[in-house]
Amino acid sequence: MVDIEWALKQLDQVYHSEDHFKLSLAAELAQMYGDERVRLEWKPETQAQVDIGIRREDVTIPVELKYKTDGATVEDDTFDESFELASQGAQSDAHYRIFRDIRRIEEIVTEQGRYGYVVLLTNDANYWSPPTHTSESLHDAFRIHEGRTVEGPLAWREIRGWIRNQGMSDPIDLKGRYQMEWSGYSYRDEIRVSDNSAFRSLVLRADVADLDDD
Repeated sequence: MVDIEWALKQLDQVYHSEDHFKLSLAAELAQMYGDERVRLEWKPETQAQVDIGIRREDVTIPVELKYKTDGATVEDDTFDESFELASQGAQSDAHYRIFRDIRRIEEIVTEQGRYGYVVLLTNDANYWSPPTHTSESLHDAFRIHEGRTVEGPLAWREIRGWIRNQGMSDPIDLKGRYQMEWSGYSYRDEIRVSDNSAFRSLVLRADVADLDDD
């Protein structure tokens, strides 16, 4: 079993970018399972490539990553550096793309068996917090806040022009059922983060035994 949750707990950095996060997690997984069994940008036979593939026996386990940031200044004494995290915003399209990744991992898992993961790391509380307003949002079906259970099909409340222009009009028909259970993420004491200093991670697992093929 590939233990993504354990690998995340071994990390202790705040990352410049999603690529930085991907390299760090892949290095930790390589220590756990062997460098020869971990591949960046793995390309399944019939699907688009995924961020990390981990070879276990006769199957490659796909892992897709998201790193979403809110504005902050990061100071890392170990490297004597300071850098800024961009305020990306917990946008409607970001929520949609997370579920599109889940559906793609489901397709890979269905083809080859076993299981796969989508992993999100963020310091933007809008992802894990329930909405505070009572009015409906376009992306309500795609919310991933703590405690929510999600299953397909998922669709926008209504289709706007920007949704069509970005190729996101299609509903997402998930085959599995997913419980949103966020975990805290700790970085080392030599790192200081101003504003939005709390990070959390979400690990969603698609298992072939749990997917509905109807």
